[in-house]
Amino acid sequence: MLIQCLSYEELFANFKKGLRNGNWNKLNFLHKALYRASLWYLKRGGGIVNRLLVEKLLELVERLKETKGMRIFKRGFKKAVEMLKNGEENGVFAWAPGLRNWLKDPDYIFWLGTVR
Repeated sequence: MLIQCLSYEELFANFKKGLRNGNWNKLNFLHKALYRASLWYLKRGGGIVNRLLVEKLLELVERLKETKGMRIFKRGFKKAVEMLKNGEENGVFAWAPGLRNWLKDPDYIFWLGTVR
């Protein structure tokens, strides 16, 4: 098992990026507190190697780095997977075979994410 160690520079850079893109404000109080405490601990020369804590911090880093385009694409990907599953079950691809190719096209997946 590979243990990943987080550095202060990495966490601080992602903190700044989250502040700039507004994702920091979307975190709840406890997540912000955990992130700040981890930054403080790392700045003082400690190292975070606890697997659960590192996993939680990496989740927070991903949320801080997330862009609007990434959120739209994720939403579209969920819809595409659901449509593929339902299309297989209901036999939609028998009368609309081109739909399967559309659901694999990144541009179409992005468009699906923009549709509410």
